[in-house]
Amino acid sequence: MLQLRDKVVVITGAGSGIGRATAVAFAKEGARVHGADVRDEWLVELHQELDEQGLDFSGHVADVRDPDAVEGLAEDVFAERGRVDVLFNNAGVVVGGPVQDLTLEDWRLAVDVNLLGVIHGVHAFVPRMIRQGGGGHIVNTASIAGLLAFPMVAPYVATKFAVVGLSEALDMELAPHDIRVSGLCPGAVRTRVLDDGVLGLPAKGRELLDRWVKHFALNAEDVAAEVLDDVRRGRGGVRTFGLGSKPLWLLRRSSVSAYERIMWELGRRVL
Repeated sequence: MLQLRDKVVVITGAGSGIGRATAVAFAKEGARVHGADVRDEWLVELHQELDEQGLDFSGHVADVRDPDAVEGLAEDVFAERGRVDVLFNNAGVVVGGPVQDLTLEDWRLAVDVNLLGVIHGVHAFVPRMIRQGGGGHIVNTASIAGLLAFPMVAPYVATKFAVVGLSEALDMELAPHDIRVSGLCPGAVRTRVLDDGVLGLPAKGRELLDRWVKHFALNAEDVAAEVLDDVRRGRGGVRTFGLGSKPLWLLRRSSVSAYERIMWELGRRVL
């Protein structure tokens, strides 16, 4: 089991939700955490909270859509710490609605944040992590929507499927460097992502989604615990968890017709 004390951890989307909970969890284990977000005020608040507990956290304002900003983040962290042991490409946005109503800007937002944001992290950090030696771990936040094609969120699904494939490919490729890659696929999680995203659902569909999140969604702290467990155990590959997530995934693999009937009914109810 890997000891996390003094490990250098970089987390994007660290100002809220899963990123914030994971930053707190790593810091409490004694890791040296660098959190990036587009909102400085969230980072300041998190820094104050952790600093009061004597925990090591540095905030960096960076937009993952901007490759130069992510490159600058990597330069700053390596200049200060000399290495990165864990990279958590977590920043993401929900984009959805009836496909006929989506604009090209909606599609670009999903691709730029959810997919290119991860790619920018990989491009900036992985070559440095290989050169530093000693292995490491990369966690990419995908979603159960990266394994199951939910209706009405096609841009989100498309980008998260891509993150799953990217994570699997990198886990195989980077294994000789002792760098594991996890594709994180939780079910619904109670975060700000639905409120901060672009989600043009019909009123009945949003009501259905909000009800599901209220009663069945994971807490961000639950996801953070899974991330830490993966890193400690050096466990890569696709990871899915949360109520209903794994059964639905297994159903898709074992009975395509049954899975399709469930999803078609879900789409009908949302509409």
